[in-house]
Amino acid sequence: MAVTVTQTPNLIFDMAYGANPITLSGIDPTDDKYALRIYVVGNADPIADIRQTPNRQGRAIFDIQNILQTVVGPQVNTIDSLHYGLSFVPQNTRLALAGDTLTEYQIAYATESGGVVGAFTTYPEIFTVIAGSKQYFEVPYNETPYQVVVSGDDGALPCTVIERYASPLSDNTYTIPDELPGKTFAYFSSPAGIDVHNVYRDDMCTKSFYQKLERVAPSGTPANANAQGLEAFYVLQFSATSNNPIVTSIVTNTQSNGGGPNITLGQGTSISGDFQVITAATGPANLMVPLNAATAYYYIIPAVFGCPEDPQSQIDVMTEAAWRAQKYIINEEPCNDYPHVQFAWQNSLGYRDQFTFTKKVIHSTKTKNNNFLKGPADYNGQSYSVDIEERGFTTYSQKIQNDFSVTSGYMTDEEAKLLKHLYQSAEVKVRFSTGQYANQWVPVIIQSLNYTEKTFRKDRLFQYTVRFSLASNIKSMRG
Repeated sequence: MAVTVTQTPNLIFDMAYGANPITLSGIDPTDDKYALRIYVVGNADPIADIRQTPNRQGRAIFDIQNILQTVVGPQVNTIDSLHYGLSFVPQNTRLALAGDTLTEYQIAYATESGGVVGAFTTYPEIFTVIAGSKQYFEVPYNETPYQVVVSGDDGALPCTVIERYASPLSDNTYTIPDELPGKTFAYFSSPAGIDVHNVYRDDMCTKSFYQKLERVAPSGTPANANAQGLEAFYVLQFSATSNNPIVTSIVTNTQSNGGGPNITLGQGTSISGDFQVITAATGPANLMVPLNAATAYYYIIPAVFGCPEDPQSQIDVMTEAAWRAQKYIINEEPCNDYPHVQFAWQNSLGYRDQFTFTKKVIHSTKTKNNNFLKGPADYNGQSYSVDIEERGFTTYSQKIQNDFSVTSGYMTDEEAKLLKHLYQSAEVKVRFSTGQYANQWVPVIIQSLNYTEKTFRKDRLFQYTVRFSLASNIKSMRG
């Protein structure tokens, strides 16, 4: 009797923090146990080799989430300052790959009898796991909100038709319709809506996208071979009074810009491994393109290979946003604001979200001394003598903790929902706008872990206060 796999994690991608079940069936009555091995793609040695006896149904249900959690983690430490610099910034920092947040793996299975394991059979599919979380009931995991589906246009080959639009890998829910009264996008559009972010000129932001397209042919017309992933980002900058962009730029998703896997525009390279997720530098202070001094807001439009709506366009990149367009509204800092404190954290999908606190900032230090009582006299001296300046209680060591309390401005309901994930995140960094840590991302530990939902309906004007400590204490000398 052959062993078969009857249940696996999601084949597109799945989240590491949550159930990742694999069910084996078909064990021979003479065998004792099912055997399962997990391999990271590219490695000959397994990262796990586990056994399980059959259950009452003659099957073995393995949940490999604890194994998968050991091979994924947060993005690299420099991700929050992606493409930020005081002078020249290299071009290849505009985009970043998934890195440690994503791993591809395979499974192999066999049976064990009398302590002897038979030959392993390798399951043909390659699985992708991301360092995000999911609800206990999300089996199988639903990845469809984050993956774009495309097909071909039989009336205008080699054009692309977007069958399903997607969202970025973000917890932001502040979304507005594509139609903007009084504004003209010319040939650009975002049918799935537009995500909105209120930011300041010194804010650094990123946004991540699962770029591997699902290619279908519902009308018998397959997608163009060049349409494999996120092809490029359009950046449209507007002034406070303009109805048309004052600057229009395009940043290609190529290896020279830090992304890929394409080396040139429209190359159509198949996507796997770290290339599955692309993170873009999107904040005013680290934008992929130079920010115009007159820019009051800008849009970032993630697009795929295909025919643009603009008949004058010289490139085969659609002007329709395949993933929701991102709008960044630049708020000028009021004169009565406190120095800003910006948070960046690992969100529920494994990538980064940001929010800036603009009101009261309180800084305090908490010191704990390790003291011992030292005698005032030196009994190794020639005679007993005491100097009045000799210390009795002496500090052997100190623990000095940097604590902060920061308060937000008045918030919208959508911003409050986003902030909930800050309280729940285990990987948080803070950027101060002034002081010795200015414009550097410092790891912190959130101390106020209790989040209470507030809404305009219940609370009218409302704010949040977050207490946190620096993840590294101040070093001090002995007394």
